[in-house]
Amino acid sequence: MRLTAKLALAATAAAAILGPASAASAVSVSQVASSSVIAAQGPNHSLIFYWQTIGTVPWHPEVVAGPGVAWSAPSVARVGTSSVIAVEGPNHSLLFFWQTIGTVPWHGEVVAGPGTTYSAPSVTQVGSSSVIAAEGPLHSLAFYWQTIGTVPWHPELVAPFWSTFSAPSVAWVGSSSVIAAQGPADSLLFYWQTIGTVPWHPELVAPSGTAHSAPSVAQVGSSSVIAVEGRVHSLLFFWQTIGTVPWHPELVAPFFSTFSAPSVAWVGSSSVIAAQGPAHSLAFYWQTIGTVPWNPEVAAPFGTTLGAPTVAQVGSSSVIAVQGGSASLRFYWQTIGTVPWNPELVAGPGTTFA
Repeated sequence: MRLTAKLALAATAAAAILGPASAASAVSVSQVASSSVIAAQGPNHSLIFYWQTIGTVPWHPEVVAGPGVAWSAPSVARVGTSSVIAVEGPNHSLLFFWQTIGTVPWHGEVVAGPGTTYSAPSVTQVGSSSVIAAEGPLHSLAFYWQTIGTVPWHPELVAPFWSTFSAPSVAWVGSSSVIAAQGPADSLLFYWQTIGTVPWHPELVAPSGTAHSAPSVAQVGSSSVIAVEGRVHSLLFFWQTIGTVPWHPELVAPFFSTFSAPSVAWVGSSSVIAAQGPAHSLAFYWQTIGTVPWNPEVAAPFGTTLGAPTVAQVGSSSVIAVQGGSASLRFYWQTIGTVPWNPELVAGPGTTFA
């Protein structure tokens, strides 16, 4: 159903009571057609979208939804011929916004009503559908899909109560939808479902005491890969050849190297990971597919990074978006296989919250 004016008014009232959100969480970056795009929570729980034609300046801001609508870090992706955003809405609802590439306006939909969503959602395209994963009531795991260009949204219960203890990450891997999430007692769980079928199949990637953040899942080459913060602020990577077992663990960075949920992506011929490093620095790691070791880089120095970053390939570059000091929004890019990292200020102080 469409996002109603009544819902927006109720959300505005709630924002006035609860006040502004904490300024320390993720933004989301992706490539949509010939643009880099970023979604972020703005002042007073608004939802803001920024786009930049690849290789040009400046950044162009758009207000997707006004005050009181966005209550988590958003997730942005390309689905079919649209830019799409998923975000937790007022009263733990789940909201979806879409915009045909290169046009206005943004269109809002209620995916699930109040009391359904208790984390930042993750959105992507899988096959011919838009799909969303989110933590549900009592630490359950919920999945929603919608055939592109149609209504309604279809809900599925991926995992029952007390199974999920982080924001999940969803991706299209091979012929499956896959989800990674932190499980009970800091375990790491993975779920997969062949496109268009049931049921969901659970796998234990790593046992209790392993995962200390929300994980990030992606396809890299012929593998499913997951990055997660490990014990004592270490950084861990797990990979599995698609359709096989077991999961293979790798230590990307040692203790006291990682201070946020990481983000993993396939860029060129490499697996890449971005995370907040010591003293609010921005760390980047890359590994040529099928080789060792992991190669570390400092994408931005101390004092620059105040949230969990998101990494992606856009055109011929690795790109990272992250919340910076004073609730600003920062973007870093690097032509694949080269140095240095190039910083850009997407939006100034007081613009980015979550």
